[in-house]
Amino acid sequence: MGQNPLVSWILTIVGSLFVAVLAVRAFGHWAKKEWGALITHTIGGAVVAFFVFNSDKAVQILKMVGEKIASVFTA
Repeated sequence: MGQNPLVSWILTIVGSLFVAVLAVRAFGHWAKKEWGALITHTIGGAVVAFFVFNSDKAVQILKMVGEKIASVFTA
């Protein structure tokens, strides 16, 4: 996925927009002292950021998890 310049460009744009939205929402949670929402939002954001910025590795991980799940049902 990462070799195609168009895909890399789109992922960079989407990732940058994601980081901007994450920062605004995190600031809102922090300002309202919603600590649980802030922590949950930050952890979820880290997971999504991993999938956006490391898409090749994320696909490998999802394939591995899918194979493990499939092996449970086929064994």
